[in-house]
Amino acid sequence: MALPTKPSGPNLGLSSGSLNSQEKSPGARARSGGAGKQLPEYKAVMVGASGVGKSALTIQLNYQRFVEDHDPTIQDSYWKEMALGRGGCVLNVLDTAGQATHRALRDQCLAIGDGVLGVFALDDPSSLVHLEQMRATWGPHFTQPLVLVGNKCDLVTTAGDAHAAAEALAQSWGAPFVETSAKTRQGVEEAFSLLIHEIQKFREAMAKEAKAKPRGVKGRRQKVMCHCGCSVA
Repeated sequence: MALPTKPSGPNLGLSSGSLNSQEKSPGARARSGGAGKQLPEYKAVMVGASGVGKSALTIQLNYQRFVEDHDPTIQDSYWKEMALGRGGCVLNVLDTAGQATHRALRDQCLAIGDGVLGVFALDDPSSLVHLEQMRATWGPHFTQPLVLVGNKCDLVTTAGDAHAAAEALAQSWGAPFVETSAKTRQGVEEAFSLLIHEIQKFREAMAKEAKAKPRGVKGRRQKVMCHCGCSVA
């Protein structure tokens, strides 16, 4: 399968209409569901420093190929139908630029995304610091599900300082941590599936909160009393 062509301009992946027919057809079939059942769709945003392997991970997931040459990304969009334990889904991966000059585009992708894969390179500890600094710019109220991904595990022989630092950072964020290799495909499916699982858990929690909130508000209103002792609806 041919690899996707680079878009001529920024494309936030808001719809599959900007993709070529080869990329669009799997997502279109999945959304129709074959039997008329619509599959859930999730947007995963890839963030991290330039050169850590964000695009290589995405291409490995979609095309089972390793792209060794580093071609800096501005913004690409990929569709992938994923098979999960509770049924399938359509994953729209938004691959963003690692350069600071493209922060505005990255922030727009984060605003429309459902979850984030924060990628750093295990053989480059500075890329983890870069990712931590990037995460700090999102503010304390950023609540999207996030999975920390240590890529290029094939280039490190032992779990060294970068591994320990990543585990500590993931714990402080309340996020899962997984090691991957875009070259050998180790952990690639796991990383994306883990993010989907985190998104599903987040949505379920939000739905339960929304369902419970009206009852709680109604109960509190029934307890409000006016000066004469009458209850206020």
